[in-house]
Amino acid sequence: MIKTQENKKVPVSVIITMRNASTTLLYTLKSIAKQIYPIKEIIIVDNLSTDNSRELVLQFAQKSKIPIELLRQKEDRGVSASFNRGGNVAKSPFIVFMTSDASLPTNKELEKLTDSFREDPLVVAAYSQNTLPSFVWNKYNFWQKFYSSPQVDSTRSGFVLKFDCVRKDIFVKIGGFDEKTFGDDAIGGEDADISVRLRKEGKVIHSNAVSYHLHYMGKDYGLSDILKSKKIYGRTYGRVLRNDLLKSPLEVIVFLVKPVLAILPFIPKFHIIGLVLLIIYSLLITKRMFLTLNTLTNPKIILIPFLNIFLLYYEIFWMIRAVFYKKN
Repeated sequence: MIKTQENKKVPVSVIITMRNASTTLLYTLKSIAKQIYPIKEIIIVDNLSTDNSRELVLQFAQKSKIPIELLRQKEDRGVSASFNRGGNVAKSPFIVFMTSDASLPTNKELEKLTDSFREDPLVVAAYSQNTLPSFVWNKYNFWQKFYSSPQVDSTRSGFVLKFDCVRKDIFVKIGGFDEKTFGDDAIGGEDADISVRLRKEGKVIHSNAVSYHLHYMGKDYGLSDILKSKKIYGRTYGRVLRNDLLKSPLEVIVFLVKPVLAILPFIPKFHIIGLVLLIIYSLLITKRMFLTLNTLTNPKIILIPFLNIFLLYYEIFWMIRAVFYKKN
């Protein structure tokens, strides 16, 4: 166990995974650079980017006061492998995991994230609360606004790798991220899996730190990107269910909401109420689109309820497939 003096600020290693992150990467790096908490190094692991992300890293590194190391993956082995590679070479006893579409709103977020480690030696990990602020959402094009509208100004707390801290000795002890189950093309679920394993080693604390989830800031976001994201989320939910990673009955209920909505219209005694609930869902899930003038007046708005229903079944298809098929 690492023993630190009370209130001693041990410099951290920040690990960032990226792939084609040119629209958000500089927001991430600039927000890290302004933190008042000491940072030993920033390690960026690139997973086969085809845009100019690597060039942006190198340009930023030339002016950075914090040492920045860029590691390039030779093959696509997934997010788990990227985080493991960065975590294993980190020189600090504390590792901060971030993604290249996350940003920190103030210069005190890193200090808040690490507070619990200085206060309690039994803490092995701490996580932030992340949100998509409306001022970021307003910059998106129509389709990205549609996709991300349920998340605007809502807060999600959990070990989701947007801005989380782990003690390196514990990270090494549990073998890091599970690349066998959540490697290669297995996108999603690695955060829930490692969270469960960390809790067996000590306390995993909800800190007061906040991170912004920027998603993608380009103007070319389209329906194909929505389908890709829904597929990823569906597969993630399926793997979480298959590997029994839900930690409470409430989480089980939340996971079952969408499958129940999808099934009810096909059950004879419940098909009327099922259809009504499905229609209500299709209108409410992206209600912000109907409450915002520039999206409400867009002719595409008429497609939204139908797309919501289609995407519900599309996501559930991939969730069911992931439950029964390890490779999908």
